[in-house]
Amino acid sequence: MEDSERITPYLFTFKPINRFFFGSSYSLGEGFFAESLKFPQPTTVLGCIRNTILAQKNLMNITTIAREDFLGTNKVQELTGTSKIEKLSDQGHDFGVIDRISPVFLVKHSNNKLEDALFRVPDNVVLDECSSLTCCEYEKKDNAKSSYSGREKEYAILSSKKPKSFKANRYGDKSFWHAYLNKKLIPYNSTYREENIFTVYENVGIEREDRKAKRGSFYLKIEYSLKEDFSFGVIVWLKNDFHLEDCVVILGGEQSTFLLKIYKDYENLLSNPVIHRVVKENCNLIDNLKSCTGKEKLVALSPIILDGGLCSIFKQSMEHCVIFGIQSTRTVSRANGKNKSEAVRMIPAGSVFYPSSQININLNWPIPYSIGYNYILKIDRR
Repeated sequence: MEDSERITPYLFTFKPINRFFFGSSYSLGEGFFAESLKFPQPTTVLGCIRNTILAQKNLMNITTIAREDFLGTNKVQELTGTSKIEKLSDQGHDFGVIDRISPVFLVKHSNNKLEDALFRVPDNVVLDECSSLTCCEYEKKDNAKSSYSGREKEYAILSSKKPKSFKANRYGDKSFWHAYLNKKLIPYNSTYREENIFTVYENVGIEREDRKAKRGSFYLKIEYSLKEDFSFGVIVWLKNDFHLEDCVVILGGEQSTFLLKIYKDYENLLSNPVIHRVVKENCNLIDNLKSCTGKEKLVALSPIILDGGLCSIFKQSMEHCVIFGIQSTRTVSRANGKNKSEAVRMIPAGSVFYPSSQININLNWPIPYSIGYNYILKIDRR
């Protein structure tokens, strides 16, 4: 980076104008059921921002033409870069005036003003029978035999989780994260349960020719929207004070419309310790793994993607993990709407990892963190 190059973190919020549909492995023709993801994928957000930059510079029509059709133009490459991200393992990560983007989170508004940021509650936080939130503790017991993910261990992990506890299934505001990070009593706030943030729409759709099911047959389609006081948020680091205007944008393969608003000043959100760490500190999974001492836990703020080499190192180095399932997603070629990528498997946001020691990693894998994957919080266990 040149000495004269300035990088400024902006807050971008995306407010759905109506319901939205973000494609997943359930929505690309594998039967008679299509359910939207609740959050847009990082590649979807990055593509939207790149297209918006070009549209506001009168270099493309955002509603009809893909950015890739203009990549041969020097001005387009200067503004939005040359990286096509055909694979997350690609080494090229030139995004033009975009340095990188954060994971997508939720933004709470009050009287059209920014109030707080919300991130998924870690999976070691449970809702007990008294409807209170409790952070489960895990204790390592040596001189024991156990098996985790098919690997024999010379120790066992004991959990303080009560049998009648449930997954929290909610999002945490700044009061939650202050309590969680400082090991204080966690406040209970029913406002941020998932069902109080998202509205569900169930519709009957008709199969198209580009789907595997018989053309003209019916399928169940599940879409979402956000309640009035919520929007999606993402931190976008832009170079040299590059300026964008608020506007209406399109996200997702089904052209869902959102109102994009851009904030240079979002001081109120920086009082949330997670936003503060995302903006001010290094939340890169790979960098933080290298400095682990066996006394920390890692909380996933975004989906975690592991390639073959990192996956093996990661599994061998974890003393214990709390993971509820594995996500899988694909993308569809915009050119013909038929070509699907290979499924990308991800550990979901909210998962918690307990490394056993420092992890030696010699890996240059820039794209995932640059576009909002592999963000973690490293927290002292004690």
